[in-house]
Amino acid sequence: MTRYDRPMTDAPPNRPGPYAKTRERRSEIIATATAVFGAHGYRGGSLRQIAKQLDLSLTTVMHHFPTKVALLAAVLEQEDAADPDFDVRSRRDGFVPSVLGIVRRNLDRRELVRMFSIVSAEATYPGHEAHEWLRRRYATVVATYAELIAHDVAAGRLRTGDDPERLAGLVVMGWEGIQIRWLADGTDPEAAMQTLMAALLDPADPS
Repeated sequence: MTRYDRPMTDAPPNRPGPYAKTRERRSEIIATATAVFGAHGYRGGSLRQIAKQLDLSLTTVMHHFPTKVALLAAVLEQEDAADPDFDVRSRRDGFVPSVLGIVRRNLDRRELVRMFSIVSAEATYPGHEAHEWLRRRYATVVATYAELIAHDVAAGRLRTGDDPERLAGLVVMGWEGIQIRWLADGTDPEAAMQTLMAALLDPADPS
């Protein structure tokens, strides 16, 4: 337990201390920002919109996130931190089923997926505030997936003989395209991802 998790010593029992209230307020702002950015894009959304939806003053929002860039960073970091145990599960259960597990989980996170898709598209512009974040994220994800694909090839779970890094990049690109198609017309993302990974990775028969 960190010091931020401990209630104030003079706080009444069962009443959250100031740190807990701050965390709760920040979480509310991040959740609303995710919805606003998802609906309007990063450039179309504003701190004023977010404050209005929460019935807060702009000053209150800016107390927690002084700039829109700071809020965007918090939204993106929350997304990156949403599944810290993916590599552990993949080594234990296999890369393909672990990816499909995230696809299924994302069915209940439509607005977050929409926000990520819109912000990622906007961030392809070199002058965008999230451009470097996007480049780092792709490099990190592809490197992680390449390592996990190589692990499953060595374990006999995957029969592909192609370069793991190339395959990892194709999985990421295909996944993002599948997500956009799902958002646009409801195409089943799990079935599409299963077909994609079967073609790319040649999973061994589980029996």
